[in-house]
Formats: sequence, C-alpha cells, structure tokens
Amino acid sequence: MNFERIKVCIFDVNGVLLDSNLANAQAMAEAFTDDPVVQGRIVRVYLTLTGIDRGTKIRTIQEQVIERPLTENEFELRWERFKSLGTKAMHRAPLLPRCKEVLVDLGRRGLTRVALSNTPVVELRDILASHTLEPLLDIIRGGGDWPKAESLARLLQEYRFQPDRCLFFGDGKGDLATARLAGVAFVAIDLGTGEFTGEKGFEGPYRDLAGWGEQVLGIKPSGN
Repeated sequence: MNFERIKVCIFDVNGVLLDSNLANAQAMAEAFTDDPVVQGRIVRVYLTLTGIDRGTKIRTIQEQVIERPLTENEFELRWERFKSLGTKAMHRAPLLPRCKEVLVDLGRRGLTRVALSNTPVVELRDILASHTLEPLLDIIRGGGDWPKAESLARLLQEYRFQPDRCLFFGDGKGDLATARLAGVAFVAIDLGTGEFTGEKGFEGPYRDLAGWGEQVLGIKPSGN
C-alpha cells in the first residue's frame, strides 16, 4: 500500500481507539441476565461478533445463548439496557496506546480523520468527547440496527471519498469484510486474539495504532 496516496483515515472505535471490547461484552451480558454462568457464555459469543451492528449482536446472542425467540418488546428492552450499560463501559475504558498522537500526526499531514462505529451517534459523540478524542476527528459517524458496511458505503457516497484514497482501521474480521466490500484498504489491529489468522489482503496486523504509527508515520515511542 502506498500511504502517500491516502487522503482519508477511517477508524473503528472499540478495539482501535478504545480498549473497550471486553467491557462491552460484559455490558451486553448484563443487559440479558444476572446469571453469571449465562453471562460468561454471552461474553464468549459477543467477542466473536466483530464488526457487526448492535441489533445483529442482540439477535445472535438470543438465538445462540438464550435459545428461544424474542418476545414482544424484548428486543427494545435489550437495546435500551445495553445502551445504558455499554455507554458507561466505554466511558470507563482506557485509550489504546498513543492513539491521540497518531490522530494529531494525521491532522498535521492534512488527512481527514473519521470515526466509524456501530455505536449510535449521540452516544458515540458523548463517549469520544469524554476521552477528549472528538477534537481530533473531522467526521464522526455512528451506527444503529444496520450493517457497518452500509455505514461505510453511505460515508463514501456522502463525502465523495474515493475508496482507493481511504484507509480503514479495524480489529475484527467483520471490519475486514466491510472494507473489502467497499474497496477500501484495511489495516488490522489485533490486541493479541489472533483474530486475523488465516486472512489475507490487509496491512498488519499491528498490536495497536502505536505500532502502526511508529512503522508508517515514524512516530517515536514515548514514555506515555
């Protein structure tokens, strides 16, 4: 990949900017049940559902773990409970190493910096603001009960971004599939799960944005 051609950098939030995947998994489990055994099963399933919208995650957990159809209004109850618990979890989650330095460096280079998340946009803006990330992003796009691939396609169309001038950073195979569908180059972030084992056609994986920033941007390690 020729980075000199890149004009737009698009970042997933969970697992790329924030170390929040496990916290979100536990929040989803608590949105379903108080039973710790069932919660453990939900956490394990949730962590396999990378790059997938919230609605699909709820339906998948209901099918694979709860093993019965959703009753009337149950989906909405799960959604609202996770909205509350998940937002709190993401507020508490730490930033991943030197993600701010990478965002600042990209801004200095004149690149457009985009946050693209399955988290609904009102919650997302509040979370990013609480971590003082909002000023370092030029565009913030949230999600809903639709695939991230649809969110990325809308973003490219609305801003008339050329796919071959964009770079998408994600931490899951679902993110990789989203990038492939849009024709956007992909940088894999893997915090040590082996998520991308056996996959091809991407750059990395890198442990975090700090590793990518050091190798591609020349950002030197700091004591932070």
